[in-house]
Amino acid sequence: MAEVLVQDQVFVMVDNLILTVRQGRLNLLLSRRTGPPFKGCWALPGKLVEREDSAGATAMKLLRQVLPIREAFMEQLYTFTELNRDPRGRVISIAYLAAVPWARLAPILPADGAGSRFFDVSLAGGSLCLEDSEGLRLIGGDLAFDHGRIIETGVQRLRGKIDYTDIAFHFLNDPRAFTLGELQAVYEAVLEKTVDGSNFRRTIQNRYEETGRIAQTDRAEAPRRRGRPPAIYRMTE
Repeated sequence: MAEVLVQDQVFVMVDNLILTVRQGRLNLLLSRRTGPPFKGCWALPGKLVEREDSAGATAMKLLRQVLPIREAFMEQLYTFTELNRDPRGRVISIAYLAAVPWARLAPILPADGAGSRFFDVSLAGGSLCLEDSEGLRLIGGDLAFDHGRIIETGVQRLRGKIDYTDIAFHFLNDPRAFTLGELQAVYEAVLEKTVDGSNFRRTIQNRYEETGRIAQTDRAEAPRRRGRPPAIYRMTE
């Protein structure tokens, strides 16, 4: 995208929030900008919507450019239309949220992480904080454009949806073979708090198992020293 846009013309961008759960924490992929404006700053991956493409098609193209994966769960988040959100000109951003299991990402990420890397996401205390594995810490104001606000909106939306949609299952490494403990770990990572195990299992069983949306398989995890091994479930839809 050019440093200066055509005046009196509106441009439409797609910005992707690519989220995963890694080591019990919600993680977000950021890219380092190589040119102005905000050169050297971290930002969400973005792409201009071309004349022949829809916003959804552009979001999927962008995902495939950033990560060599063919498909992933993706949904439109929100459209950001504020004036002066891009110093180059009038730019509207359509943000998309993508949920990708960490097991699919780990083998394909670049080793150095110079151009893009995953950051732990926290909204503790109501303020956005991001931290990578090397200890680099960012707050919303450190990011390019209004991407801090976009991320806050996306995480809050994700937290709101996790109790009434199936979005948590898209973070599982294998939705055809998972334990309720693995699913609980996703909830805790997204909500950024500990969830009572007994209440969680009761809720999931009532909401999903009794309605036939998940089912126990005939397999179980390896036996532990005490107690029965956890049952392995699969999604049926």
